Amino acid sequence: MRELDWIKKAINDLALTAERDGEYWRASYTREDAAGAALLEKWLQEKSFQTRYDAAGNLYGRLEGSSKETFLIGSHRDTVRNGGKYDGALGILTGMEAVYSLLQEKGRPQRTVEIVAMCEEEASRFLTGYVGSRAIVGELSQKNLEELDDNGVSLMEALAESGYYRGVLPQKRDDIVGFLELHIEQGGLLEKEGREVGIVTSVVGILAGEIVFYGRQNHAGTTPMRLRCDPVPVAATLIQQLDCWAREKKDQITCTFGNVVVEPGKSNIIADRVTLTFDIRSGKGELLQEAEAKIREILEKDKTIKAEIRVACQDPPAAMDEEGISLLETLAEERNLSYLKMSSGAGHDSQIIAPKIKTNMIFVPSQGGISHSPLEYTDMDDVGQGYTLMKAYIEAVAWQR
Repeated sequence: MRELDWIKKAINDLALTAERDGEYWRASYTREDAAGAALLEKWLQEKSFQTRYDAAGNLYGRLEGSSKETFLIGSHRDTVRNGGKYDGALGILTGMEAVYSLLQEKGRPQRTVEIVAMCEEEASRFLTGYVGSRAIVGELSQKNLEELDDNGVSLMEALAESGYYRGVLPQKRDDIVGFLELHIEQGGLLEKEGREVGIVTSVVGILAGEIVFYGRQNHAGTTPMRLRCDPVPVAATLIQQLDCWAREKKDQITCTFGNVVVEPGKSNIIADRVTLTFDIRSGKGELLQEAEAKIREILEKDKTIKAEIRVACQDPPAAMDEEGISLLETLAEERNLSYLKMSSGAGHDSQIIAPKIKTNMIFVPSQGGISHSPLEYTDMDDVGQGYTLMKAYIEAVAWQR
């Protein structure tokens, strides 16, 4: 299929723009991001789209229809550090090619169609994440703009330096009537079940942030245990207790401490502080509330150490549009595609958009269930099945209505 040949080449060409210090990483508002966005914009223009950027750095490709109602398709262009080349990028490229192919086959659509390459979904630079999708639904706040990256640069400064932000936050998009995101599964369920595509029913909620434990720096050899104010054991106790609590909930919740920083980080110095990140996910909003309460309960038990909780992301679970799910099922059955209705355990821009705009997601298998890794891979035959379903859905909602 000619379309798949283009998608395969585009995936590899786009990946070349994200090579940074010998690894694959497209952090938001960096030279790698600018290079990737420029290449995506070039392709969009070659495929008859009108392009523009908003104040958050989202790149849009617009194909005018007979109606101003807009159907939005896309995903994010940023990546995690040392990640893979399919996460996010595949949803942009398949959407771009599907719409271009439909334009050639059927002419202009009835509904206006836009492709979007969103920014900062992965918290690749700013912990809150979802900057692009929050901008689309009007939830990007002044507080978000004040968030700092690891080098002390604020989101506002990064946006301004990149030429996107000029003092006015993006306004909520009121013209969008639907959003579709194709994405790699990032897990092994489709592969295990032998299904060609996943039809997403919901996306888990996320509670994420960091906890800072403040101790008192001192000499490791001359300070007896009874006189220490050491934040490391307190941090370790919280990690162990919260991990045990999450395991008791079986598969209903996940709890990850992805980064632990001990300062000053020397073997012969009692630490001055410990900073750890937490990422807690569940399809049940009440469990996320319970998790936050559990963190505070554990911290209150030890009065010898001051601890500060900074919640960066508190997004509830999001349900996908029921009508869209039914349509995807019908289209899959008509094309003899084996599918699995499933919840997403990973966060996506779709969960930010879904409460405000009718949203649906298509998953394609991840080989070995691997993602956020250089080993991330989806076979082009599997891409083709998802692409076929995506193209049929876009035709139904934008060309046929």
